[in-house]
Amino acid sequence: MGIMSSMSLIWRAAILVALVGTFAAVPQTQRSTKDLVFLTRDGCVNTPDMQNNLEDALIRLKWRRDYQIINLAALKKDDPRIGYPTPTILWRDRDIFGMPVPKPPFPQPT
Repeated sequence: MGIMSSMSLIWRAAILVALVGTFAAVPQTQRSTKDLVFLTRDGCVNTPDMQNNLEDALIRLKWRRDYQIINLAALKKDDPRIGYPTPTILWRDRDIFGMPVPKPPFPQPT
């Protein structure tokens, strides 16, 4: 197994664990991924891998894949989500890995 394959497996596992931990407190009947947001931006080189990992995690969990994909360019300048790096996965406006909500002034994407 190569380094890239190992890294992909690690990220898939991390996303799966984060999603399970995030959704564990939600009753089974309310488990929809409509509150799940995938933040990205044009030209983000990590988006395809992160989105594939998210899709794989949702498939393994047998959860619907009805999450939102939001391009940061479509958000208003005062929206706190523009302060997150991309890609980022939010559940109910919180980063699934525990990153704090950004506060202004928001950094420019790099």
